[in-house]
Amino acid sequence: MSLYPVNLDIRDLLCVIIGGGTVASRKIESLLPCEAKIRVVSPMVIELIAERAQAGMLEWQQKKYEQDDLSGAKLVFAATDNPIIQKQIVADADAAGILVNVVDMPESCGFQVPASFRRGELLLTVATGGGSPALAARIRKELESSYGPEYVGFVALLAAVRQEIVPFSDDLAKHKQMFDKLLDSDILNYIQQEKWGKLGSLLQNILPARIDTLRIVREMQNVIQEQVT
Repeated sequence: MSLYPVNLDIRDLLCVIIGGGTVASRKIESLLPCEAKIRVVSPMVIELIAERAQAGMLEWQQKKYEQDDLSGAKLVFAATDNPIIQKQIVADADAAGILVNVVDMPESCGFQVPASFRRGELLLTVATGGGSPALAARIRKELESSYGPEYVGFVALLAAVRQEIVPFSDDLAKHKQMFDKLLDSDILNYIQQEKWGKLGSLLQNILPARIDTLRIVREMQNVIQEQVT
């Protein structure tokens, strides 16, 4: 089975999680940065989920699963420890045309969640088609050490530059040449070492004179600060 990779925009879309344990909590933590509406259905939940519910970050329905719990959902996560209920959730989701992810049952999943981590807007994922989550987790850990916190600022800076360049020119070859220069430069080192003056000078040497490089650097610093806080 070959899976199709896709990044979904689930802002304000309902995602239903059946189960209240550690696995359910991991699903919740991966959904929160995506600004999804989260509904948890479980008679009991671990403390972290209860705290998230109390803070208004999700809806907790303190009850046993019923088919109507999937009403309005765009994604469903079956995270119970009962195989019979898991299969029932799959059947109900399939009947309703809703994509479902089933813990420890990759063959029953309409979608699988890869091992992943974020550096701001940079999202790196690793998947093995359910063949070995342990291998995916190990590779993810290796990538984490290679792509550090400096990439939060790097991606934010490149995005800001792109907004200044692309709308005003359709010269794709020129765009590529400019971004190649940025990617091959010392930007990452300057961000790591917080050498903002040198970073500004570097941008001035590469980017068109009309671009306010100081503003771009300030915007990037704001993004970095938001991630820290």
